[in-house]
Amino acid sequence: MSEKKIKFTVIDAVIILVILAALAIGVKKVMPMFMNADGDEKIDFTVLIQKEDIGFADAITVGDNVTVSLTEKDGGTVKDVKAEPAVTLAYNSIDGAYSNEIIEGKYDVYITIEAEASVSDLALKTGGTAVKVGAEIPVRGKGYASMGYVIDIND
Repeated sequence: MSEKKIKFTVIDAVIILVILAALAIGVKKVMPMFMNADGDEKIDFTVLIQKEDIGFADAITVGDNVTVSLTEKDGGTVKDVKAEPAVTLAYNSIDGAYSNEIIEGKYDVYITIEAEASVSDLALKTGGTAVKVGAEIPVRGKGYASMGYVIDIND
């Protein structure tokens, strides 16, 4: 029997290097999708809770620890609270125009929360809760609880 010798040439080496480079680039692009996060960092996000009584806004103080999930695992710290009179859009049938009208005794409460979040290309997550602008999120602290919407994120 005759054995054939396999010759390894420069062209073979170049082809192998190109294939390895393509695999490395592909893995680098795809891996973040499967990983939980690129890193943890503190983020500030603002939650708008609409049409609450003034007692609700008074119950929230800067420095409160709040949970922002239904499981009470994920949370943060209140950095700022602001209450403004609640406004609704009303139609005036006499003038045929819309106008903003203040709702008596109701307030829109803006709560800025600082939380430790995992940051990736796909999402910001504080624990298991995704923080996205427009997402409905519960805010619960000692003596108060409500649902609001994330309106701003500063990461």
